[in-house]
Amino acid sequence: MGKHTMKRFDSLLSYRDAISSFSSEKWKLPGTVKIPIDGALGKISSDNVLSVKNIPCYDKSAMDGYAVLSKDTINASSSNPAKLILKGYTAAGDPPGNLISSGECMEVYTGSIMPNGADAVARAENCETIGKYVYVYSPVSHGKNVSYTGEDIKKGDIIVNKNSIIYPQNIAAMKATGTQSVNVYKKISIGIINTGKELVNGQIENSTGMLLRTFYETGYTEAIDGGIVDDDMPSIIAQVKSIIEKCHIIIITGGSSLGRRDMTTEALSSQGKIIFSGVSIKPGRTIALFNIKDRPVLSVSGLPVAALISSMVFVNQYINNIYGIGYIHKTVSIMDESIHNRVGVTTFQIAETSGKNGELHSVPVKTTVSGMISAMIRGNSIIKIDEDMEGLPQGSTATIYIMGDIKWD
Repeated sequence: MGKHTMKRFDSLLSYRDAISSFSSEKWKLPGTVKIPIDGALGKISSDNVLSVKNIPCYDKSAMDGYAVLSKDTINASSSNPAKLILKGYTAAGDPPGNLISSGECMEVYTGSIMPNGADAVARAENCETIGKYVYVYSPVSHGKNVSYTGEDIKKGDIIVNKNSIIYPQNIAAMKATGTQSVNVYKKISIGIINTGKELVNGQIENSTGMLLRTFYETGYTEAIDGGIVDDDMPSIIAQVKSIIEKCHIIIITGGSSLGRRDMTTEALSSQGKIIFSGVSIKPGRTIALFNIKDRPVLSVSGLPVAALISSMVFVNQYINNIYGIGYIHKTVSIMDESIHNRVGVTTFQIAETSGKNGELHSVPVKTTVSGMISAMIRGNSIIKIDEDMEGLPQGSTATIYIMGDIKWD
């Protein structure tokens, strides 16, 4: 029997070129659907949502006190109070239509509709009621303590921007303005297929599959479990065919290591075209991209860290190309320890990030093997080191992706 030699990657595409190749393809995009606003949290709006009315709809009192004509209080003081006739009161929720004239006032509460004629509210603590009169002990300027029509939201204001995630405050604004439904993009469906005899026979648990399925579940993405299949072409092809129509993206794990790469590549290439195989990133350099029925199909490592990071950057790019937003939060942090990098490789390093004195600080999580799942437990972020950099010195600023809770001092 001859000696078996594992095939190596002859050349690796740069990270920038891989992203460019990915973005140049015409991928199938999610459609849109109209849904009630109470189900819109976390989804992405497919249109600008405009307010159909002013908030508030009427001029309202901004505090408890007395609605007055400001000119009646110009000379008011503790020794010479303005004496006004009390015409009654209006509470929050009472209908509009009350009227006061010069020399009169009306008791109002926070949220009360202002009486016609009134242009200010005197604070209750600056007034005294004696019989049918109210004594105002300090002047009140025009507009004081009044919330004017449209002061919060004007008719025609954008309350949800197109291609933006819908947050609780957007839903509250839609509710306040009477919007009952909103147009959103349908969820991006991400199929996860895991390959390997060791998974089929239960030799190891499918932790990589669990990681990806839970990571890709959000308000606007969903994971479709494509199951576990053996390391053979017919099984992989059959499984891809079974879920391809239900997915916008497919991620296949385990078939990109040196011993399995050719078989997976041949299986996927038979169903579409190969865009690239092997990218100069760490971890996850064995990633390959295929276009099958206008869907990106990513073949990634079976190791959890490599599978997550290498798939994440392309899922993030897919979403960014459509909506202009990132799948994960990107920010900057100060390096508390230096990190080495090999020029020509884009490195994604798991790190522990914390907040100190109003700034983020990061320390790389050290592991003996890049695929160790414990690194993701110990870390809460990922540092990105560009391919043209030899590393990041201590004290420098780095781009990081937030993957967990940040603790502040």
